[in-house]
Amino acid sequence: MDVPPDTKRRGISPAFLVWLCGVAAIIILHYAGVVLDRFHRTLGPFALLSFFAWLLVISLTIYGFAIAARWILRKLFWTVGRRLFLSYVMIGVLPFFLFAILLIAILYVIAGVASQASYRQERQNMLGYLESLNADYAIQGRRPRMEGLELYDTANASGAKLPAWLRMKTYSGLVLRGRQPLLVSARQYGRARAVVLVLPIDERFAKQVEERGGMISATTVGERERDGVNIQPADAHFKDFGERGFAWNRIYFFETTEEGTVLNWKDGATNPKTRIFTLISNPVRRLSEYYFGGATNSQLMHVIFWVIIGLAATLMAAYFIATAFAAVLIFSISRAVNRIEKGTRAVERGDFSYRIRMKRNNQLGAMAISFDRMTESIASLLASVTEKERLQSEIEIAATIQRNLLPREGPQFGGVSFSAHFEPTTSIGGDYYDVFNLDKSRLAVAIGDVSGHGLSTGLVMAMVKAAITTLVEEGADETSLFQRLNQLVYRSTERRAFMTLAFTIFDLERRTIRHTNAGHLYPYLLRRDSNQPISIESPSLPLGVRAELRTHTAEEQLREGDTIVYLSDGIVEAQDEDGEPFGFDQLETLLARQQDRSPSAVRDAILAAIARHSGTRPADDDRTVMVLRFDSLLTATASAAALEPALATSD
Repeated sequence: MDVPPDTKRRGISPAFLVWLCGVAAIIILHYAGVVLDRFHRTLGPFALLSFFAWLLVISLTIYGFAIAARWILRKLFWTVGRRLFLSYVMIGVLPFFLFAILLIAILYVIAGVASQASYRQERQNMLGYLESLNADYAIQGRRPRMEGLELYDTANASGAKLPAWLRMKTYSGLVLRGRQPLLVSARQYGRARAVVLVLPIDERFAKQVEERGGMISATTVGERERDGVNIQPADAHFKDFGERGFAWNRIYFFETTEEGTVLNWKDGATNPKTRIFTLISNPVRRLSEYYFGGATNSQLMHVIFWVIIGLAATLMAAYFIATAFAAVLIFSISRAVNRIEKGTRAVERGDFSYRIRMKRNNQLGAMAISFDRMTESIASLLASVTEKERLQSEIEIAATIQRNLLPREGPQFGGVSFSAHFEPTTSIGGDYYDVFNLDKSRLAVAIGDVSGHGLSTGLVMAMVKAAITTLVEEGADETSLFQRLNQLVYRSTERRAFMTLAFTIFDLERRTIRHTNAGHLYPYLLRRDSNQPISIESPSLPLGVRAELRTHTAEEQLREGDTIVYLSDGIVEAQDEDGEPFGFDQLETLLARQQDRSPSAVRDAILAAIARHSGTRPADDDRTVMVLRFDSLLTATASAAALEPALATSD
C-alpha cells in the first residue's frame, strides 16, 4: 500500500491548548495595555507576563512546525520507492545544484573583481587625462573644458584657494575635501608656479564613466570601525543608483580604497580610518569584453560556445541514460518490496498459505523465497503451538485450582491472628499450608513442601491436601496421620520424590502446643520474655522416603503473646547475586526483633529481608511464610465455645 497504516485518533494536544492560552494571554495583555495607556498608566508586572507569553507561543509554534514537517515527511516518503527516489535526488541530482551554486558564486566573485579592476582603471585613466590637461594648460595656456573640473593656478588669484602642501608638491591621486572625494592632479612648474586640476567624484563623474562603458557607480565616504566600515551614503546619489543600476544583466560589486591612499585636502595627511566606498553596477557585456576582447575574437568565441554546448548536451544525454537506469532499479525494488509487504499483511491476517513466488535474481528475491519458507514453517508449527497453548491453559487452570486449595481465612478463634504468604517459582508450586478448626478449644495448622517443581509436585500437593483434610476430619491422631500420609506418598510417587510436612495442634484451653514434624523446617516460637526465637525441634525423615516412618511429637506451653512462625526452605535458601544463601543466622537475628509485632508485620519483615538479600536474582524454590499470634487466650476460648454449635451443625 502507498499510505502508512491508520493510527488511532487522539484528542486535542495539551501543547495546542497551552498555545491557545498563550495567544489569548497576549491579546488580553495587549488590549489591557491600550486601556491603561488612555489613563496614563503602565502595565508594570504585566509586561513580564506578556514577554513570557510571547516566548511560550513562539516556542510552541516552532515545535508545531517541526511536528507538522515530520508528519508530512512520513506521509510523502512512506513507501520504499519514494525513499529511493529521494535518495537518488539527494545523491545524484543535488550535487549538480550545489556545484552550480558554487560555480555561480565563483563566477560572480570573478566578475565582481573584474568590475572593481575596471572601475579603478577608469579612475586611473581619468587621472592620466587630468595630467595631460594640466601640462597642456601650463605650457600652452589653453583652459580645459570639462564639466565640473576645478582649475587652480598660483600665477593668478585662484592659487590663493589652494592649501599650502599642494602649492609645493607634485601629486596625482585621491584627496578628500570634507566628505567629498576628489581626483587631484598637482604639478610644479619652476619654483614659483603650481597648477592643480581637481575633479570631484560625484554624479557628473559617474555619468562620464557610464558614458564610456555603461558602468553605473555611486561613491561615498566611510569610517573603518572594529566591526566593519561605517558608511553614510548620499541619499540622492544612491537613490539614483538604485533606480538605474539594478537589472538582470548586470553584476553588482563594490570598491574601497586602501589604507593611506587618500590624502586630506587641508594638510595632505592621511587618515588610516577613512575609506572611499563605491557601489558598482557593471553590464555583463562589458565583462565579456574585459576578459575575451572585442569583436576580433567574436568568431573564436562563437566556436568555443558551440563546443561547450555540444559537450553539455553529451553529458546531459549520459546523465539521462543513468537516470533511466536508476528509475528501472527503483521500480524493480519497489515492486519487490510491495510484494513482500502484501505477504506480511497476509500473514498478519493469519493467511499462511500466501506465497510471494519471486525468482532468486537478487537479494530481494532471496528474501522473498525465505519469506515463503518461513510461512511454510509457521503453518507447520501452528498445530504444535495450538497444542502447547492447550497444555498451558490446563496448567493455568491447575494453578488456579491450587491457589483455591489454600485457605483464604485464618483460624476462627478470637484472640488468634493469622497471616500467610505463598510464592511459587513456576505456575504450579510444591509448597502447601492449611488451617483446621478442630473443636471449641483446639486448632491445627499444617505446612509442607513437595520436592521438585511443576505439575507433578502440584498433583502430589493436592493429593496430600485432600488426604490430610480427610484424616483430620476423621479425628486421626498425629502418629496415625503421618503414617498414612507417608504410605500414600511412598506408593504414589517415584522413589526420588518426597514431601516434608509439619503439623501442629494448639489447645487454647489447656494452653499447649503439640508439634509433629516430618523433615520440615522447625517452626520458631517468639516470646516476649525471650531475646531469641525458640526452635520447636522434632526430627524425622520426610514423607515418602521409606515405607515406614517414625515421628516424634514435641510439646510446648502456650502463653499470652506467643507468635509461631512457619517457613519453607525457599526462605532460608534464598541466594543473593553471588550465590550466598540467606541462612538461619540472618533469619533468627531478624525474628529476634519481631516479638511484639503482628503476624502481617512479621511476614512482611521476612519477605522484605529476603527481597533485599536476593536483589535481582530470581527465586530458586517456592517461598511460603505462615505466622500465628495468640493474644487474650481466655477470649479465644470463649469465642471457640460460641463456635461449637456451628461446628456441630456442620458435622
